[in-house]
Amino acid sequence: MITVQQRWTPAQIEIQYASEDIANVLLHIISNSRESFDCCVDQDEVALIIENEKLWDAIKALKNKGSRVRFVTKVKEGTISPCKQMTKLGEVFHNEKAKGTFQIIDGNDYLCYFMDDQGNAMLPQKHEQRLFHTNNKAFVSIQQCLFDNLCSNAVTAKEKIKEIERGIRTDFADTINDPAEIRKIVNNQIMSAKDELLLLFSTTNSFYRAMYSGMLNLLQQIPSDVNIKVLIQAADRTIDDSIQQGIRESRKKIQIQYLTKAMQKKIVTIVVDQSISVAIEIKDDTKKTFEEASGAAIYSNSELTVSSCISIFETLWIQSELEKQNKIKQAYFQMFKGFDLKGETYVRRWTSEQKRENSQFKMPE
Repeated sequence: MITVQQRWTPAQIEIQYASEDIANVLLHIISNSRESFDCCVDQDEVALIIENEKLWDAIKALKNKGSRVRFVTKVKEGTISPCKQMTKLGEVFHNEKAKGTFQIIDGNDYLCYFMDDQGNAMLPQKHEQRLFHTNNKAFVSIQQCLFDNLCSNAVTAKEKIKEIERGIRTDFADTINDPAEIRKIVNNQIMSAKDELLLLFSTTNSFYRAMYSGMLNLLQQIPSDVNIKVLIQAADRTIDDSIQQGIRESRKKIQIQYLTKAMQKKIVTIVVDQSISVAIEIKDDTKKTFEEASGAAIYSNSELTVSSCISIFETLWIQSELEKQNKIKQAYFQMFKGFDLKGETYVRRWTSEQKRENSQFKMPE
């Protein structure tokens, strides 16, 4: 590590060269952060932040501590996936003018990265990364102002991502009748989940078919930070336990809710990242295989169709939670049924020493 200092006191301004030292400096400063982490990311380096496990874990720790985390970058087609990952940890903004990579921690430390090109007659051009770090208050304050302006004149990354996705592909709502093709689409969409996956099984048999066909095994291959919710119609408690066992074998971190009342329409619905939906009609619920039981499916990325599927799922999810709360209340009242708690009398027996102490005690006037 080479440290260059000119007329400034130590730690106010320093330039570091070694890549390992650069990483350690940033991680050390982040670990001591208590209030905020602001990061401008060059469009060509967005994926690198996600791939750097130590840095990503350090930013996650900041979120868990309650620190404010903000990213600003130029969102493009190739950075949609990592930008979606960043939205899980904080606010992400798109600004066409965002350039370069730098961080501001707690409004006190500024870190900036740049490449040093050194030509050599004997060797190919060498690229060495440098880290510029300063905690000079006046300088950091100016950079903080610039970062805040980038955010205030930006749009959210979610808005930009939707805009890009709409431009990449036109809305579609295809009716698929071939069960083999439906199954292929469902498997591909489940595997593509990056942020959220909603699964609705309107009958218990439809869930078992998905489990026996190996469809649920795909959940093991989905990134662990993808939020997965499964809603199943299952009135029998014994069936509930069996389903829980099957899902735990597929994936441990998963939210499951049950509906005791049968739904009017027998259907299986999959919603991926709030952008793609597949709604499959159950033609014959008595059949054992997915192909035999399935009817037509609606495969769509239409905002209206997808929003409708999400709305139905969320409504049923809330309904299942209310049913669960009612079951807990009934179990509670059943537990204390027959106990006349109001009629019980409690008597305290005083020892002779306690009586003597009480007689000597007087309330202050």
